[in-house]
Amino acid sequence: GPVAPAGAAAARCAPGAPVAEAPLGPVLSTPGGQSAPEMRSAFASVLGTVAEVGAAASKAMSNSAVPGPELTEGIEEHSSDELACASLPPEINECRGQVAQLSKTQAGSKFLQRQLLNGNEAAVAVILGEVEHDIAQLMCDAYGNYLSSIAFQACTVKQRKRMLQRMAPQVACIACDKRGTHALQALIGLLTTPEEQDLLVSAVKPHIIELCVDPNGTHVVQRLLCCFAPPCTDLVHGLVVASLLQVAHHPHGLCVLKKCISQAKPGSRHQELLLSQLAKHALDLVQSPYGNYAVQHALDEWGGSWCTPIFNSLKGRMMQLSIQKFSSNVVEKLFCAAPPEFRTLFISELVDTEKMSVLVNSNYGHFVVKRALQLAELPQVHLLLDAMRRSIEHMPNRRMRAKWEKVMTTGSDRLGDRGAVSARGGCATATSSMGGKSGVRRPA
Repeated sequence: GPVAPAGAAAARCAPGAPVAEAPLGPVLSTPGGQSAPEMRSAFASVLGTVAEVGAAASKAMSNSAVPGPELTEGIEEHSSDELACASLPPEINECRGQVAQLSKTQAGSKFLQRQLLNGNEAAVAVILGEVEHDIAQLMCDAYGNYLSSIAFQACTVKQRKRMLQRMAPQVACIACDKRGTHALQALIGLLTTPEEQDLLVSAVKPHIIELCVDPNGTHVVQRLLCCFAPPCTDLVHGLVVASLLQVAHHPHGLCVLKKCISQAKPGSRHQELLLSQLAKHALDLVQSPYGNYAVQHALDEWGGSWCTPIFNSLKGRMMQLSIQKFSSNVVEKLFCAAPPEFRTLFISELVDTEKMSVLVNSNYGHFVVKRALQLAELPQVHLLLDAMRRSIEHMPNRRMRAKWEKVMTTGSDRLGDRGAVSARGGCATATSSMGGKSGVRRPA
C-alpha cells in the first residue's frame, strides 16, 4: 500500500526519526488544514512512485509553517568555524594553534608566507588571527619578522589597528631591535588612514629622542617623517627642535635632524624654529664632529638669504673657526653661501697680518684661504696675498712654505700675476724634489 513508502521517504528527510510500520501521525500542518500523512497518501496515489512521493513529501515539509519535533530533531546548523574548516586546505587545518611556533622556523615562516600570498580567504583568516596575538614577539624574531611584514600587507585596516594596539606598549623595543626595525618600517609604509597613523605616533611619542639616537630606531623616525603627513610629523619636528643639541651631536640623531631640515621649507613655522635653534647654538655646532654637518645642510637647503641669523652668530669668529678641523669646513661653506656683504665681512677678518700668521701655521687654514682667494673681490685678493707673503717669508718649515706658495697661485692666477708668488725662488724646486703630501685632508 502507499503508507509504507511514504514512511521511508519521511525517514530519508529526517535522519534519526524511527521508521514505524504504523502511521506516524500528524507531523506538520499546512495552511489548508491537511495533515502530513494525508498529503503523503494523496501524493502517492496520484504519482504512483516512491521517488515522486519522497519529492512531494520534501516539498510539503519545506512549505510547512511549523515543523514538528520529529523533523527538527536531526537537522543541525553548521557553525562558522566548521564551515571555515571545511574550506581550509588540509595543511593549514593541521597548523591551527601552531602558527606562532611555525613562524619562528625558516621552513615554517616561508610556508606561511606562501599561504598568505596565495590568497585563500579561510587560510589567510586563520594565519592572521593567530599572528595578531603574538605580533610584537614575531616582529623581533629572526624568521617571524618576515612573516609579520607579509601579514601587514594581507590584513585589513581593522586588523592592522588591532595589531597596532597590541604592539603599542612595546613599540620602542621593536624599533630598537635589529629585526623589529625592518618589520616596523614595513608597517609604517602601509599606514594610510589618519586613525592608524595617530595610533602609532601616540605610541612612539614618549620615545622619539631615544629612537633618534639609536642605530636602529633612527630609521623608524626617518621613515615616519617620509611616510606621514602633518599633523603627525609636527610632533616629531617639535621634539627634535626641543632637544636639538642632543640630537645634532649624535651621528644617528644628525640623520634625523637633516631630514627635518630638508622638510622645513623656507618661511614655514618649522623652519623658523629650527633656524632660531641653529643660530643660538651655531658656535657650538660648527665645532662638533657631527653638528657642523647640520649647519652646512641648513645652508645648502635654505640658502644664504634665509640664514642671516647664523651668519650673525658666527661674525667675528672666522680666524678661530678656520684653524679647526670641523669648523674650517663650515667657514668654506659660509664663503660660498653667504650674500656678498657677509662674504666680504668674513674674508676681511682673515686679512690682518697677526691673524694670518696664526692661520698659516695651522693644518687646516690653507683650505679656508684657498676658498677665500677663489671667491673674494679682487681688492681683497690683493690684501690676502700681501698678508700671506709677510707671514711666510720667515717661515722655517720649507714644506709648509711651499704649500702656502701653492695656495697663493690661486690668487695670483685671478690677478694675472703668477710670477709674484715665486719671489723667494728655489722653494718650489726644493719642494718638488722632496715629494710627498703637503697637507692634511679633512673629511668631506
